[in-house]
This record gives sequence, structure tokens and C-alpha cells, in this order.
Amino acid sequence: MGSQDPRMGEISSDGLFQWNGRDWSPLAKSHREPTPWTLPLQQAAAAYLLLDTVQSLVTTALFLNVASEERVTRAQNPAIAPDQLQAAANLGVALGWGTVIVLAVIRLVLAAGSVRGWRWTFWAVLAWLALGSVGVVTNLVALANPNAQTQPPAAIGVSLLFAVVALALLAWSIAAAVRYGPWAMRKPGP
Repeated sequence: MGSQDPRMGEISSDGLFQWNGRDWSPLAKSHREPTPWTLPLQQAAAAYLLLDTVQSLVTTALFLNVASEERVTRAQNPAIAPDQLQAAANLGVALGWGTVIVLAVIRLVLAAGSVRGWRWTFWAVLAWLALGSVGVVTNLVALANPNAQTQPPAAIGVSLLFAVVALALLAWSIAAAVRYGPWAMRKPGP
């Protein structure tokens, strides 16, 4: 058995061809190569999405219930009738859980795409991080008015921490895209 060609996989100096062991074959127009930022960025995005999913499921399980929804609804509308209060609380719990489950599935798909390096997920994760970064403001507002929240201040503080992490990852992702491209992967060549 012969040894493998040491040039196997080498990219031509113009970035248009790759050596396959016998000849130079053209690269796909969308071909990109990883940089030192690629794997850490993908792993950080996936870890954030997974941990954020766990955090949202746990806080929802702990704090979203009929009693907390009734308390918040009563605080926002003291004149509400008892039968309307019960219906609003039940609807709030159902909608809350439905939303959390749908968002958890989306985060898990984005986490898988981050690990696999799917280019489309980079842009979706970027949008997700931008939306998550808004939580810096919304969680600060929630902390200023804890009586109108279903979650206690400590849980809101954890959400605030996740929002700050989302903001940092957003900044890193934007810097990576500007410097290299999606997932910090650059086009080959000079």
C-alpha cells in the first residue's frame, strides 16, 4: 500500500481548486475554510442555545402556574371578575407553555446547526442572539417591577445574565462575519 499524497486536500494559490490526489478539481463557489475562530464560535453558540433552553424550561416549570398568573393578572387589572381571572390565568399558562416548547425546539435546531456549521443557521443564530440581547433591557425593566412578574427577581436575574451572554455572542458573531464570513469561515485563496 502506498502512502497518501501529502498534498491531498490542498487548495490552489488562487483558491479555486483543490488537489484530490490525482489532479486539481474545482471548488464549489460557496466553499469556505475554517479559521481559529470557527470551532469556538460554533461551540459557544450551541452551548448558549442548549443552556438557554434548559433555563427556560426549568424556570417555566418552577414559576408558570395558575396561581402566579392570577397574581400578575390581578396586579395589572384589580377590577377583573373572578371567573375572568381564572380563564385568563389558564389561558396564560397554556400559551406560556406552548411558547416555551416551540422556542425550545427552535433553539435545539439552531444548536444542531451551529455544531454542524450550517451556513443558514449562522444568520438565524445571529437573529436569535439579537432578539435575546433585547432581554438586557426587558429584564432590567422586569426587575424594576417584580410584582407584575410571574418569576421571582432571582429568576429574572438569571434571564438577564443569559441576555448579557447573548449580547456578547452577538458582538463576537458580527466581528467574525465581518472579519472572515459566516461561522468565521473564510473563502480560500489569497
